[in-house]
Amino acid sequence: MKNQMVHIFRKDVRQHWPEIVLSLALVVAYARGEVERFRASANGSNGLLLLFPLSALVVFAWGFVILREVQAESLVGDRQFWVTRPYEWKKLLAAKLLFALVFFNVPLLILQLFLLRAAGYPPTLYVRGLLWLQLLWVLTLVLPVAALATVTASIGQFVVAVLGLFLLLPYVLGAVHELVPAAGVSGISSVPGSLEFLVPVGTGVAVVLLQYSRRSTARSRLLFVGAAVVVPLIVLVTPYKMFIERAYPQPKAGQQLTVQLAFDPAKLASHEGGFLEMAGLLERIQAPGEPPWSSGWHGGDRVLLANRERSQIDISIDRGFFERVRSAPVKLHITFGLAPAHSREMTHIVTQAGPFAVPGEGRCSFSPMFQGVILCTFPLKTPYFLVSAKSDELTCNPQKKEPPLPPGTILYGGNFWNPGSGQADIGLNPVQTAPLGFWDWGGAGDPNYRPRLCPGTPLTIFTNWEDSPRYRSELQIDGIRLSDYQLKDSPSGETGFSIFLP
Repeated sequence: MKNQMVHIFRKDVRQHWPEIVLSLALVVAYARGEVERFRASANGSNGLLLLFPLSALVVFAWGFVILREVQAESLVGDRQFWVTRPYEWKKLLAAKLLFALVFFNVPLLILQLFLLRAAGYPPTLYVRGLLWLQLLWVLTLVLPVAALATVTASIGQFVVAVLGLFLLLPYVLGAVHELVPAAGVSGISSVPGSLEFLVPVGTGVAVVLLQYSRRSTARSRLLFVGAAVVVPLIVLVTPYKMFIERAYPQPKAGQQLTVQLAFDPAKLASHEGGFLEMAGLLERIQAPGEPPWSSGWHGGDRVLLANRERSQIDISIDRGFFERVRSAPVKLHITFGLAPAHSREMTHIVTQAGPFAVPGEGRCSFSPMFQGVILCTFPLKTPYFLVSAKSDELTCNPQKKEPPLPPGTILYGGNFWNPGSGQADIGLNPVQTAPLGFWDWGGAGDPNYRPRLCPGTPLTIFTNWEDSPRYRSELQIDGIRLSDYQLKDSPSGETGFSIFLP
């Protein structure tokens, strides 16, 4: 049949029109709510609390439509009516792909074009980013749902499989993190991460093709099980120590270092607009009469900024070892994997009562709901930026019980976390929203009070970041007693201690 693909597509539309209409109605409602949110910064409206569950409903509806479409011709078993029909599996698969294209990809593209224009960003300037978003959504929603739907005979089986996945995944991830803490060190080889991505994607594609061409459910399910085993194995067998030492080499003789670490003092030899990430840490402890203890490499999760001479690191150690050496003078050796970077562009702006622009095509305005909070929108992706201000130049009038900051204090804020990669950040709305506020003021003042921003405050924004050569730095502390630095009431319940680099 020459038009078999079209006939199957039309049949699916007739059969699933209620789900299609519901998903499109949710998309329209979500788009309307987002447009109202764009207007809220100007008129002070705050009746938008249902937008998050509405976006979740849109994703759920699309997933349900894809599930129903795939299971319309069940691929599990051999007693389906359509097996006796002259169906060609390639045309059947093509019809399913056409259905997903028409009722998922096209509505998603129209929604995102509309929201970009509604926010004042010309959609034609962001075609590559929108196509990138299409790919991300296919890989994170369409492919997983379709692959799992091909090996489940009913909605009930699909739900059980999804629930099992979500129940087991946290335990597996937690166990892998405990066994291989070095996997949390950033800036090392991209090979393990690429394999961890390609295995599930390749498995999903293979399962779909195998089910439509052979309807071999047992083998397809084994592929899923194999992928679930292989991905953790990749983490377990990756030689992270070798990758870390290669990514963070010992500094060369005469190399100018961006930071000098010591127990007293530590100084960042970087100009304002630079920062240094403690990407990885390795702690070793030598105590009298005890074998040496080592933490192994693990993620550092600390950033050192200019004009700061103090940082804190938390170290979790074996409880038995800690109890045996807690009061003894020990030798603590810390190896840091350091990743410095500096900004190549610096922009000075003054906050305005009305909308104002920031680098990265951002448009900012004060939140109508939260005093002293600035919200900024960016097309497709929130850029990597650092904001600084001087305490002497803050224009907010002090409120009751709000302690003033010492003169000369430098405050920092911005988007420093999870910069990501690619043309866009995944989401239904291509217009990203990020707060513009402070998260570091050097420990000055009362930590319970976050400094506010008000109109007329001068800000310096650092963008266009460039990485500098990474390196390792060593710090040794002799004669330290761990009990003097023991964490009290640790929320994680771990035994450990905390030290300052003052």
